[in-house]
Amino acid sequence: MKENLCNPCIVASITTDIILYVEFLPKRQQDTKVLKTETRIGGCAYHVAKACQIAPVFAPVGKGSNAQFVKDALIQEDFECIMPTVDQDNGACYCLVEPDGERTFMAAHGAEYKYKEEWLDELEEYDLIYLSGIDMEVKENHCIIDYCKEKDKPIFLSPGPRLEFLYCMDELLDMHPILHMNRLECEILSKLPFEEGIRKLYERTKSLIIVTDGEFGSYAYDGTLYYEPSEKAVIKNTIGAGDCHAGSCLHSLVERDDIQTMLRKANDSARLKLMNK
Repeated sequence: MKENLCNPCIVASITTDIILYVEFLPKRQQDTKVLKTETRIGGCAYHVAKACQIAPVFAPVGKGSNAQFVKDALIQEDFECIMPTVDQDNGACYCLVEPDGERTFMAAHGAEYKYKEEWLDELEEYDLIYLSGIDMEVKENHCIIDYCKEKDKPIFLSPGPRLEFLYCMDELLDMHPILHMNRLECEILSKLPFEEGIRKLYERTKSLIIVTDGEFGSYAYDGTLYYEPSEKAVIKNTIGAGDCHAGSCLHSLVERDDIQTMLRKANDSARLKLMNK
């Protein structure tokens, strides 16, 4: 990993989140009552950028009401975003939120997940590229990997929970990314219990690994294992909490915080998101 990274860019999707607060998560053929609905701007890139504060987003946008909702929301927030246009409708993310705040996503992908090779020169000035696993599932987006390899761009990767669909995971690991994931994802990716798994992944990447562990806090590993507990939170909604943790870590890398400080700040960022603040 290169030293003195100071100019990151978040290459990931921004979505329209249609949130359904439900009594419980239904099983097949079962009914549940929707207690409340909301429509919000969301997506990995949005939450990461809001927590990071100093990195622009590179996210495609298409046509239709969902695309217009995203564009209007970003204008209202004066959000820094490079948004190439795709001749296709935006999709949406349908989010089921249970009373304890846990979320389940059903994503309808559209233009917001479609990158093109000819756009990527926009990334020339940036020295660290944030990538999200859900965007890398799309095989047409392999052009981003090719670009980062060709230009020797370090990456910060949040692979996400859909690891079995991430066809290029081995290739991404060979690029020595900074990894950000939760404990279960770490165990799935390494195929080992947590402490063995984080060490195995570090042997593969030789780069910083950051692992969140819910209410217990978070860990990091760079040859030494670090742990920072979390303060208790009254959870209203877990949507975007992991992304906020990642965005705060990205900010700390730019600020050259020590690892313990990075974890503490990131835990606080995620806790505030859980409390819907």
